[in-house]
Amino acid sequence: MTANLSRRKLLIAGSAGAAGLILPGRALAAELPEIEPMAMVTRNYLGVTGCALYYEPTGRASSFTFNSTFYNQLAAWRTYMDSNAPVSWGAPWRIYSYGAYTDKPGMHGEGRAFDIGRIFYRNSSTGADSTISMRYDVWKNYSNAATYQRRYWATAAGYMRWFRHVLTYKDNSQHHNHMHVDNQVYGGGGATFNTGSSSQIYIVQGACRYVWGLGTGVDGSWGPETQGDSTAVLRRIGRTSGSITNATNFAAFCTASLRKGLGTQAY
Repeated sequence: MTANLSRRKLLIAGSAGAAGLILPGRALAAELPEIEPMAMVTRNYLGVTGCALYYEPTGRASSFTFNSTFYNQLAAWRTYMDSNAPVSWGAPWRIYSYGAYTDKPGMHGEGRAFDIGRIFYRNSSTGADSTISMRYDVWKNYSNAATYQRRYWATAAGYMRWFRHVLTYKDNSQHHNHMHVDNQVYGGGGATFNTGSSSQIYIVQGACRYVWGLGTGVDGSWGPETQGDSTAVLRRIGRTSGSITNATNFAAFCTASLRKGLGTQAY
């Protein structure tokens, strides 16, 4: 899918166009001086050509347009997902998405958001596939929904390690078929936790409950139960002091939750 850019966001290919770099058109910039330069890339893969992008509604291989910085952050996240999955899974080879840049306000309108539906890993030796699905609308009534649920919240935690804004099916019904991520606050690391963010709290609670097997309620509200259960997880993974509000502890919580939920490490 190639995004149709609005007149205001219109970008034309520069000399680096063969490499996918799109630079603001000089004539248009002169006509509309308020336009800020915004380097964009259009890709049909994420980070490496072996990880192809697909459009979730059609199931077809597609290209998406991204802000170049955001794309590089997503590529680093893909490497992180690769290195923290079980070796037997192989590497991510297909990512199904609802899109990145779209002509509307907000982070999607800047190419700084990505809606992910499914991730497929493939073991090149055996040809076996392993799947992480964000399609809560599809698997919520499956007999093995617990497996999907565990991998879902593990992946949400891993995403949160790299990006501040991660929206899950608990946020609203619009996210029952995908997980949204953007880099409005941070991207590519530097993870921090805000006890006033219901979206982050949902993910911490979901990880505690569905990955770590605790009785944590998933209500998006910070309180003694969530604080106590997240601290119990930190102690279990070897963090001897402090709570999840500490940035280093929070990053450790996210990565450990990813690894445990995917079956990479038992802790």
